Amino acid sequence: MTESILQTYLNEQHIKTDVTENIENLKKAVKELEKNLTRKKVKSDIIPYTLVALDPKVKGNDPVVQQVEKIIIKKWPTFKNGVTATNDTSTTYVRAVILEALSQLSRKDSATATLVWLTVRDVIEHYQLGAEESSIRGLFQELADRAEESGQARWGVGHKLQVREFNEVKISIPAVKATEIDEKSLKEQLLDAMVHSAWSQQAGGGKNPHHHGQNSWEWPKFMAEHSATGIIQVVNSALSQQAQSLFVQLKPFFEELDNSIVNNITANNKRSELLWWKQSLYSRSLNASYRSLDLLNATVCMAYDLAEQVEPIYPESLDYLLRETLKDVHREQVAEERPLIDWLEDSLNLHEEIQSALKIYTAQEEQRKPLLNAWANVLYSNETSHFFTETGIDEDAKLTASDLAVWLFHGLQAQKLATDK
Repeated sequence: MTESILQTYLNEQHIKTDVTENIENLKKAVKELEKNLTRKKVKSDIIPYTLVALDPKVKGNDPVVQQVEKIIIKKWPTFKNGVTATNDTSTTYVRAVILEALSQLSRKDSATATLVWLTVRDVIEHYQLGAEESSIRGLFQELADRAEESGQARWGVGHKLQVREFNEVKISIPAVKATEIDEKSLKEQLLDAMVHSAWSQQAGGGKNPHHHGQNSWEWPKFMAEHSATGIIQVVNSALSQQAQSLFVQLKPFFEELDNSIVNNITANNKRSELLWWKQSLYSRSLNASYRSLDLLNATVCMAYDLAEQVEPIYPESLDYLLRETLKDVHREQVAEERPLIDWLEDSLNLHEEIQSALKIYTAQEEQRKPLLNAWANVLYSNETSHFFTETGIDEDAKLTASDLAVWLFHGLQAQKLATDK
């Protein structure tokens, strides 16, 4: 998107105001919201703000909506009257401000971009975007691209390895500045070696106790020994400066090379561990084979185990690894859609250790919640009725086991980014 999401909403008349002052006030509200979202050391607020921004059906009494509305009114005191005059919905203005703030923050920080994308990517199919769909999808496609770029860079999967052909390596460094010998210091050393000490004041230096007029071996001996010492000192000093200058210029290159080698080794180790995980089909969390678990237990357990092994910023190909691993165990069952409510009700009979692992993500705040937190609340309360209100998802929503596993995996990864200081 070449223009801002706020400008897109104005251009497509999702929000209707042509008063320059009002538009500037909305931009000021965006800046204020950015500050609020970055004030804490953790990014946990970004998840509910993202979910509210995404949903055109969000209610006006949602806590996030009310908080952002206060920010807008602070910058635009006549906001309520202005919206009423255009027959617009105030929540659309609120969501536009949140979307613009998230967009700005994501441009500055790839981790934030990844967090927003992980929060959005699965639930977006369950919200009724209406006329805003193209605008919203355009924004989140940018975030998806940035998240994938970051993931590939960290995992080293975006490069083609040359197995049999090694191209010439060219190292380019700035020209090393020539270091000059200190002429003044060398002159002082030579004068001290050659000039008789009695003449030092007139000659500007001199420590030789002998003079050449004595026609003896003593003067040249002192001169040679002390000249050699002085010349060595001056030349060594110049060479030392030259070497230090070269080191300073080469250091960044070797540091980058070292980091690149370490990153490649780490990425290869990660991929090896994941291949072993897929081949062994062994759950570390349950100390059991995935083949011994029913479909739902395997679905949740695989998502949880994979999240335990993988950093929060990763390439999208890992989602497909999860899908294929689940399919290896439960075949075509993983692609069969079931009502989400059935998955939730069945989850009350999940393995005790899996339930315990998920219950730590319970969240009792009244704000919009992602799948992970709302599902944890179901397990904690043994009650499914609040899930759809908390997430904004329709009660008739359907989901495959494969999609459920990936959605849960995304939620676990987002939680890491949201709580990382």
